[in-house]
Amino acid sequence: MDRSWESPPGNLYFSLCTEKTSLLPLRASVAVAQSLEEIGISASLKWPNDVIVDEKKICGILTEVVDDRGIIGIGLNVRSAPIEGSISISDLLETEVLLDDMMKKIISNFYDIEDVLEIYRRYSSTIGERVRIKTTSVEFEGVAIDIDEKGRLVLENGKKFISGDVIHLREEPS
Repeated sequence: MDRSWESPPGNLYFSLCTEKTSLLPLRASVAVAQSLEEIGISASLKWPNDVIVDEKKICGILTEVVDDRGIIGIGLNVRSAPIEGSISISDLLETEVLLDDMMKKIISNFYDIEDVLEIYRRYSSTIGERVRIKTTSVEFEGVAIDIDEKGRLVLENGKKFISGDVIHLREEPS
């Protein structure tokens, strides 16, 4: 999607190599949201793997499967918000968050999650919203009604997407 990755010092960047299982991006998103909640920050999840606070991105997650392993890359804005429309933990809290401690929380939560879909749906800011989905081959609009058992975004007309760029559409004021 022709995006850049910016990683200034002071933020948390790490990769987690784990066994290949279903719903890796969703599991990682939930782990980050739960970890933020543990330090007093209320986050939501924009499908499939953006962690949002106050309608601004605080964390991005990339996943890749290689053979029988899943590789999850996590970039969490701790001390700075490197791109427009993003936010950092230091924007929200007056106390310092140690990078190692935050990474340990995320990894612990990642492995402790039992019902990924149920928890993901609770954190979701996408379900119930009118969205535009852009993939490499199609662009479609509709209301997101669910995340299915394979982690696909389900629209009101039954269309399902396993990946894509999702834009939440806002109603224009009258």
